[in-house]
Amino acid sequence: MKKWSVVSVIGAALVVAGSVAYAGPLADATADTLWGIQLGGYLDVSYTYQFNDPVNSNNSIVGRAFSNDDNEIQLNAFQLYIDKLPQDAGEAGFRFDILAGEDSQVIGDLWGGDDDISIYQAFISYIAPIGNGLTIDVGRWATPHGYESIESPANDQFTRSLMFTLLQPYTHTGIRFTYPINDQWEVMVGMSEGWDVVDDNNEAWTFHGAVRWMPMENVYIQNSISYGPENRNHWLVNNVPPALPNLIASGIRSNDDYTLLYDLVATWEINESWTVGANFDYETTEDAFFKRNAVPRTVWSKDADLWGLGLYARYDVNEDLYLAVRGEYIDDSDGYLFYDPTVKDNNIWEITATLGYTITEGLLTRLEYRHDDADQKIFCDEGVGKFDDQQDTISLEIIYSF
Repeated sequence: MKKWSVVSVIGAALVVAGSVAYAGPLADATADTLWGIQLGGYLDVSYTYQFNDPVNSNNSIVGRAFSNDDNEIQLNAFQLYIDKLPQDAGEAGFRFDILAGEDSQVIGDLWGGDDDISIYQAFISYIAPIGNGLTIDVGRWATPHGYESIESPANDQFTRSLMFTLLQPYTHTGIRFTYPINDQWEVMVGMSEGWDVVDDNNEAWTFHGAVRWMPMENVYIQNSISYGPENRNHWLVNNVPPALPNLIASGIRSNDDYTLLYDLVATWEINESWTVGANFDYETTEDAFFKRNAVPRTVWSKDADLWGLGLYARYDVNEDLYLAVRGEYIDDSDGYLFYDPTVKDNNIWEITATLGYTITEGLLTRLEYRHDDADQKIFCDEGVGKFDDQQDTISLEIIYSF
């Protein structure tokens, strides 16, 4: 039943796509016959080589949200969006994004699985005639947190940052309210069923808030928070003791153990050539660690705090060629992200250099070199069961946007 639903959705999308294709160029196709609906997307293919030469190529590049297979050509994503967002008070509209390929397995589908197809945005939008116009969105939307995006063409780098991968959620499902105070200030508040889930996995909600400030046309600053029972505890999920499956399935823990994520994003377009940016995250999680010998209902102990800082710079050589550099550091002194009795106090950092070149309109190629480093040996190395405290990768990506 689930697969037929997905097929039906794709079929409907392709019918609309076919209508656009026969109507002419996209710029001329958002016409009356399509009721003002806009359509677009991209196809993303890449190859990555990990210099540690791990034995198993699948999922062997640690710390990557997407494209984590070594020495393989990957179909990362075919993305298609359809939207008719409202522009003025009293209008209603929608946004729909569907993603196929390996990236979608990370984000998850509407049914909470890891299928090759993900509807990662699907919401109805309405601008209420209140003051300057209050936008109300109901459904599933991409997270407001972070400098980077799920959509690869929207980023300067091919690989996503450690912060995007390890600290930030991808999507939320619920309701949000956005209000522009004036040309410089905008606020957003919302409630969702959590991080990266559609079906609520507990009986508690997560709160979201953001304040956006544009002091000048070329400067953007956003402060945002999420607060809710989002204890992720990777180690427990992968090592469930036999005595505790009912406790975990019941969601007793997830109603009480809260996570606070504070996210700061800033960008400054210095001139036509230079753009710089920064992203800071602070996360604290209550009762983050599993205590092996504890009894049910008291199996969680010790809070965890971690923070990350990412710095970005992009230089446009000309309208077709650019160079981008990213450096970031995550302080995980409590060992939360890669928790294991033998892996503690694991701070990690990376630096990435990306060369992007637009061959022709819509066709972008990127060549990227990245170095990751950690206090502990968490990166796959040559040999079965072998690990190293660093990894280097080189990637080639081709994106066609339409």
